[in-house]
This record gives sequence, structure tokens and C-alpha cells, in this order.
Amino acid sequence: MIEKIYKNKYMVTCDNCGTGQEFDTWTDALEYMFEEGWKKKLVDGEWEHYCPECQESEGKEGD
Repeated sequence: MIEKIYKNKYMVTCDNCGTGQEFDTWTDALEYMFEEGWKKKLVDGEWEHYCPECQESEGKEGD
């Protein structure tokens, strides 16, 4: 998820493991997620965001 945590700060958090990072702008947060390979899924009308590590473990469970 991406949420506004302070007046001018945004937090990116993996909806599976809780790993997160703070950014100064919404754009910085989106760029980070794109560059690092985060994925998003629409679940029950809400966007959920997953870090690369959680995507790897999800893929291994289905093997």
C-alpha cells in the first residue's frame, strides 16, 4: 500500500510481509516500486502491493 504518513511523507508497504520505505513524494514512491519490481493486485476493490521477495515466495509455493 502507499499511504500518506506525515504532512509531506509517503510510505510504501508490502501488503504481505510489511516491508516498507518512506518517501518525500507520491511520485518517488511509485518510481521506487516500478524500479524495484513491486507488483499490485486489485483485491475486493482495493489495490494491494507486493515486494519482489513476496512475489518469489508466492511463485515457489505453486511449484
